[in-house]
Amino acid sequence: MRMRHLLLALAALPLIGVTAEAQRARLRVALPAFGAQVVMDTIGDTRPVKAAPGKVFTAATMVLQNYKIPIDVSDSANGMLGAAKLIRSRNLAGQALSRFLECGSNMTGPRADTHRVQMPLLLFLDPGEEGTTRLRIALVGSAQDNSGTSNSPVMCGSTGGLENMLRTAIEKQVAQLP
Repeated sequence: MRMRHLLLALAALPLIGVTAEAQRARLRVALPAFGAQVVMDTIGDTRPVKAAPGKVFTAATMVLQNYKIPIDVSDSANGMLGAAKLIRSRNLAGQALSRFLECGSNMTGPRADTHRVQMPLLLFLDPGEEGTTRLRIALVGSAQDNSGTSNSPVMCGSTGGLENMLRTAIEKQVAQLP
């Protein structure tokens, strides 16, 4: 009997001191303009939302659906939600892509508005203090000229516009949930 308790105690040791965030599988994306994979949970700001993670996850799912963002990552147990394979041209959620991504400009204007953009968008939700959720929204992009592949893809950085729009919509949706 003692041996069984010892084995159970030893099995639990690796979990001691490990946060939920550290246990989460690292989600990586490969974009044409980047020389390496991007680890999505290392980018974006983390901000608190005044609701439990389950409620925020439900609200975030509804918001992404309302904005017609296809969800291909939905893992409530690990707090990951979003569109790892999101590809857009010209606009998203009724707004010009240049409002959300900075990809530089050419003679025709902002590349985000004229190029095909791969733009993984992922939300990471972790329990916060006293019934709150730490919400991280990660967005990065790579733009490719629509006229062909002879031009190299360019890296795109977030303007913060999409993240702010989503956070505001999620907070409003949380307030409407029972």
